[in-house]
Amino acid sequence: MAWFWWLFGVLVIVVWTVTVVDIIRRRHTRPGSTTAAWILLVIMLPIVGTVVYYLVKGTAGPAAPRDVTRST
Repeated sequence: MAWFWWLFGVLVIVVWTVTVVDIIRRRHTRPGSTTAAWILLVIMLPIVGTVVYYLVKGTAGPAAPRDVTRST
């Protein structure tokens, strides 16, 4: 059963690292204070912060602007 906790710990660290990198990569799409708040939340509460981040922000990345002046 010890292998389960070891694997769980490694998985949490990997997902946590990916989340921090994602927050840093998206910094150009939001103000600096928002980025700092997300990083602080994810560092203070690794599992809960990561889950909340992906529920709120999603994994799709920043939305591309739509072309509203489409000619047919």
